[in-house]
Amino acid sequence: MHTKGFYSKMSSPFVIGLKRGLKISVVLVIFYLLLDYFYFSKLANKNIVTLENKESVSIGGDFDLLGKDGKEYNLASFKGKPLIIFFGFASCPDICPYGLTMISSVLDTLGDDSNMINAVFVTLDPERDDYTSTAQFASMFHEKIIGLSGSISQIDRIANAWRVYKKKVELPDSALVYTIDHSAFIYLMDKNGKYYTHFSHNTEPEEIIKELDKVL
Repeated sequence: MHTKGFYSKMSSPFVIGLKRGLKISVVLVIFYLLLDYFYFSKLANKNIVTLENKESVSIGGDFDLLGKDGKEYNLASFKGKPLIIFFGFASCPDICPYGLTMISSVLDTLGDDSNMINAVFVTLDPERDDYTSTAQFASMFHEKIIGLSGSISQIDRIANAWRVYKKKVELPDSALVYTIDHSAFIYLMDKNGKYYTHFSHNTEPEEIIKELDKVL
């Protein structure tokens, strides 16, 4: 009898603590699920682009930049054909090569019809990427991708016109010294240089071609 009473007294605080712990765990699980729904899911999908509500969007504008051999380009240089335009920098380790690979796949899939569109890569790092190195970098992915560069102010203007986020981030412990944090959208302009839609850098080529067919 005394032994049973001893264990009963010992188990009571344990049971109470266990119940309290379970309640706290349930609350934490619910909190995490809500946090995941309202925050993490949006954070993870911040670069996913929907193609709805495309009307009346102010993206794009004229520019003056340089390409291979110092050739001058502006928006009028690309009118008459749909324009695919992507922003990045030559020392970008992953996003830019991925985006340019997608554009290259679009051009390869189109074959001879690729002559019906223009594809452009604009550097966001004019301090390191002059027009020669930018043109060379772009052509590594496809000979028809035109690489453009310019002065810092010229790049700032076109980035603002296309609503491209960019920020110089110092890397004191890296040989690169700094990197460029930037948004990673592929823009599609119509034959008149007007904004039509945009895609995330990892959109499948078939999806881009599907939209291209509507503006050819």
